Amino acid sequence: MFLSYLRIAWKVLLRRKFFTLISLVGISFTLMILLVGVALYDRAAGAYAPEQHPDRLMFGSYMQLTMPGNGEMKMRPSYWLINQHLRKLGPGMQVGISAEVQAVAAYVGGRKLALALKPTDGGFWRVLQFRFLAGRPYSEQQARSGEAVAVISARTARQYFGPGRPAVGQVLEANEKRYRVVGVVADVPTMRFHAYADLWTPYEPSALERQPEVPFGESELLLLAPSAAAVPDMRAALRRAVAAIPMDDDSHIALLPNTLGESVAERLLARYNWTSKPVQLFRALSGGAVALLLLLPALNLISMNVSRMRERASEIGIRKAFGATAGTLAGQFLVETVVLTLLGGLLGLLLATALLRGLSGSYLAAYGHFQPNLVVFGWALAATLVFGLLSGAYPAWRMARLSAVEALKHARV
Repeated sequence: MFLSYLRIAWKVLLRRKFFTLISLVGISFTLMILLVGVALYDRAAGAYAPEQHPDRLMFGSYMQLTMPGNGEMKMRPSYWLINQHLRKLGPGMQVGISAEVQAVAAYVGGRKLALALKPTDGGFWRVLQFRFLAGRPYSEQQARSGEAVAVISARTARQYFGPGRPAVGQVLEANEKRYRVVGVVADVPTMRFHAYADLWTPYEPSALERQPEVPFGESELLLLAPSAAAVPDMRAALRRAVAAIPMDDDSHIALLPNTLGESVAERLLARYNWTSKPVQLFRALSGGAVALLLLLPALNLISMNVSRMRERASEIGIRKAFGATAGTLAGQFLVETVVLTLLGGLLGLLLATALLRGLSGSYLAAYGHFQPNLVVFGWALAATLVFGLLSGAYPAWRMARLSAVEALKHARV
């Protein structure tokens, strides 16, 4: 019986090619957009190296200074503030400092090599888990003493020293400064903006960054708790440490650390000054987009099912006259909806896979390797299927319950 349903459903879909094509396009493109969006966000905020433990990580990218009568000011914390007041939060809590990526240039055989340089302290390497292909990170002592050492990416090692040639112990010159390479790490996707660079070197804060009593600068605080359960304690310790920072004129300073996912949302929205609450806005926009994407194929299926029921009234009447039961007819219509949804889902998965492969390694997401999230695909397909079944169940049941004479009367009308 079920195979018979499938054969009839396939023939019906081929017979009404235009409506079938519209439905397939709606379902497949909806699922493709959803899968690509989730894959991009997952690569930016998921549990991948170097941020292998996002449930234990926090990032303090901005501080907020409240001054009576002068409003609020939001800027990055200074190296002095982090190093002087936030360095020791508690047992097992790792603290790192870094700065924004800087564009530098190196020259190989007269050819310019554009590199992204990220200044960090020694704690940076304890907070984030890079995959070292050779050598090791520079130590806290090397970072504090300003030793001219560097960790480079695998791509930089290939481009500067040549494929297959050792890089550790060699000298790399960038922006007219010579660095001794102490380690080579696997390439980091550009979307992992807390960690991404081609070249990592010891942090050399400016004179202003080191100046005492200056809380704002160009640094970022990175925190790693010993376990996910210790994150609330780490938040509390950070809050106490910030509250203990001496301030003048009744001013108040606050540092609200974000999780990896929250920092991605803040990076996407707050930098364009769209809102003072980027995380909440990002969640609202994401939830609304997902709901809309799932609603569009559902509305498409509803429209198609209503139209299909009206056009097939004569078929229903004839089949009823030859003894087809209401359950048989309703089951047939629902199988057609299921087949259409599954075909659209398969096409959407293929399109998403092709698009993500095209994005992998592109300028938009350099060093990224994307693949569809099959769990998300399953839930999205299931939701679309449920909407489709609900949209087709009632009209199918109503038409299937009509007598042969009533069905043929509807067909004439």
